[in-house]
Order: sequence, then C-alpha cells, then structure tokens
Amino acid sequence: MPTWPAERPGDSQRMKVLDLIHVMCAQAFYSWALREINPMHPDLPRIMMRRQELADKQQRIFA
Repeated sequence: MPTWPAERPGDSQRMKVLDLIHVMCAQAFYSWALREINPMHPDLPRIMMRRQELADKQQRIFA
C-alpha cells in the first residue's frame, strides 16, 4: 500500500495560491457588503473586523 509523503514539492505554493484566491474573493464580498449595508446595522462592526482579519491574512501569505 503506497504511503504519501507529508508534503510534496510545490504543495505549499499551491496552498498559498488557493488561500490568496479565497482571501481576495472574501474581501470583494465584504467590500460589496459594506457598500450595501445600512451604516446603523448591528453587524457592521463584525464586517469591519472580518475585513481587517482578511487584510492581515493577505499580508501573512505574502510574508
């Protein structure tokens, strides 16, 4: 029975690309949500916090 290595060469680069695509899509969604949401909506702080988390994650991906 074959056993797979823990990580093949290039896997970390592929994961970085997938992570980056996810972050970019999520950032686009939250930017759209901020444009559309009422400024007094109770979820506004949560959206702002999530956008900051995504920005931090994007910086870690490029580090």
